[in-house]
Amino acid sequence: MDPKPRQKSTDRKRDLAAAALRCLQRDGYAALTARKIAAEAGMSLGHVSYHFASMDALMAAAYALASDTLREAGSRLLADKASPLDRLEAFLLAGFTPDFLKPSHLRMRIDLWSAALSHPAIADTERELYDRYRAELATLLTAIATPDKAPAIGPVQDMIMAALDGIWLDWMRRRNEASAQNALMACMDYARLKLT
Repeated sequence: MDPKPRQKSTDRKRDLAAAALRCLQRDGYAALTARKIAAEAGMSLGHVSYHFASMDALMAAAYALASDTLREAGSRLLADKASPLDRLEAFLLAGFTPDFLKPSHLRMRIDLWSAALSHPAIADTERELYDRYRAELATLLTAIATPDKAPAIGPVQDMIMAALDGIWLDWMRRRNEASAQNALMACMDYARLKLT
């Protein structure tokens, strides 16, 4: 009988980050421990300290994994959109699909945002991911902007980024789907008004 193949180190790191996300969604940041994460991943506690220099580093990896999941969902929605306006709309809607509106996912997002306030490694990852998302949005806005409206891209980008965070928070409080959709469509209307 062949021995069980050994997992690559990168696979173990990803598995630990995924386990950390599941623990965050289920238990919240305040109740998170390395022991819980190791158990969730089906690994020994030593794997956590071997693969991550600190819990902050593990949380940063979990944050990046959550962001990658959102980006992949957005990429799938953008794949079949030809017009720049359709691509912008798909990008905005990607973060508001049922999987990303589950209370457990929203709790994890808020916990990671909060942790970023006092944990530099998590803050660095949050900033990097935020900047990458902003850059993707800027590319989409640039594609719809007429040449004479190009100076408005930055302000439109700022408004949409702030609105998206507000829509997330409003959804957490009220769970009003119509309100969220209206707000997202208002972002589209604003982009059209200012850039086309």
